[in-house]
Amino acid sequence: MNSIINSVNLGSLTNIRTGKLDANASSADGRYPFFTCARKPLQIDNYSFDCECVLIAGNGDLNVKYYTGKFDAYQRTYIIETKPEKSEHLDLRYVYHFMETYVGKLREQSIGGIIKYIKLGNLTDAEIPLPPLAEQKRIAAILDAAEALRAKRRQSLIALDSLIQSTFLDIFGDPVTNPKGWEETRMSSIANILTGFAFKSAQYLPNGEGIPLLRGINVGLGRINWKEQADWLDESNPKLQRYRLQKGDIALAMDRPWINGGLKVARVPELRKQPLLVQRVARIRSNSNYNQELLYSLIQHPAFVRHCAPTETTIPHISPKDLNSFLVIVPPLELQQQFAKIVEKIEVQKARCQAQLDELDNLFASLQSRAFKGEL
Repeated sequence: MNSIINSVNLGSLTNIRTGKLDANASSADGRYPFFTCARKPLQIDNYSFDCECVLIAGNGDLNVKYYTGKFDAYQRTYIIETKPEKSEHLDLRYVYHFMETYVGKLREQSIGGIIKYIKLGNLTDAEIPLPPLAEQKRIAAILDAAEALRAKRRQSLIALDSLIQSTFLDIFGDPVTNPKGWEETRMSSIANILTGFAFKSAQYLPNGEGIPLLRGINVGLGRINWKEQADWLDESNPKLQRYRLQKGDIALAMDRPWINGGLKVARVPELRKQPLLVQRVARIRSNSNYNQELLYSLIQHPAFVRHCAPTETTIPHISPKDLNSFLVIVPPLELQQQFAKIVEKIEVQKARCQAQLDELDNLFASLQSRAFKGEL
């Protein structure tokens, strides 16, 4: 379909308000969802809302949710409902998909600097394309179907990660209680730990014109993301050689290391040019008598989070001392290698699944772009 679609302010079609509660109002055994700025809702004993709505996290990663039913909300969570007199003109599933696109643009603008936040005006003034209701429902159904396929692939990846975790426990047991009585030692004794170099951002080169710089923004949940890549002049500087990364190195973001979904830690993939390590990112490389796969699994274990004990500060961080002092189990090397071989096979399946998800993500982005231009 290709047609001209008029756009209107979202505020003219909807009522937008926020929750009233503090984040600590949740109850672990509550009957109702409690929406905060986190992606996963908490629970609460009582509810203040009973409606169909789109929810926007006012700070944090500015995520978007859709919900119908009874719930309550945090004071920085926006709740978007259709005005009763506009119910025949607006489909909230369509609004949900539009807001995913719109908020994504706000996220890129990084409103507020370090702490990202959304103002009410950012939502009420949003220009939303408004085709007829039947067309909105058709667009929403197409995007819902595409999103369902993406969700299945994400669930497959979660299942494969769970398989690695269960294999770890079967072979080594819980590293905290250590029921098999393995020797324990500090991570500094079985791995080489290096934090990055203070490259001057004013001298960064555009993507592709030099050596890739691995910054905290590039370290994701189990993946290195080069979407926002900066490079350094490709020259032979002896001082920089120790910051060269190798395939399989563990990269850990040290500032804001915990985001919704987990810890920002990943293994470095094979690249045409070896990346350089930037400050506030750690490179962890196991010694010859310790397996890298085992070390990677231990860093991803909840015990590592508890050891680092992030505080409720504006910018939680991990220190080199946290890394060096973390206690790890030391099972026989043969057993470590057995675990690594199993993980290697699972990782092959994960790579295939991730490639399929990447394709679906690209397709979904294309559908989103076309949907709100009247081209779907």
